[in-house]
Amino acid sequence: MKKITVAIALTFALCVPYSAPSQADQIATSICGSVASDNKSRLRSQLRSNKLKLKKIYKGFSCNGQSLLRFAMSNNADTVGPFIAKRLSKSILVKKESDGVTPYEWALANSKGDSATALAVKSRAKL
Repeated sequence: MKKITVAIALTFALCVPYSAPSQADQIATSICGSVASDNKSRLRSQLRSNKLKLKKIYKGFSCNGQSLLRFAMSNNADTVGPFIAKRLSKSILVKKESDGVTPYEWALANSKGDSATALAVKSRAKL
């Protein structure tokens, strides 16, 4: 009886689909981790090794439901944030995000207007 129970449990375990994290999920996690830890060299390395450009991925990319710039400001990433802002075009920086607020307006509303990231966005977008 014990062998039958083990066999049934093993068969069931093998039939349950296992979904390993995709490579895209791993890349996204490492990019968000680099921003959260304010590690510019690791972020640059991740982008370079995966042949990614910030201006190409910025629109569809988010960390914890926030855009990269907002995530950088939320985590006080004063090295990575300006790096991201410098890699984005003015049109991206002044465009309203999903909630109808630009990154700089969000920074002002969330007491992040004097952060290095917000100042870099302001300078780059000529606000």
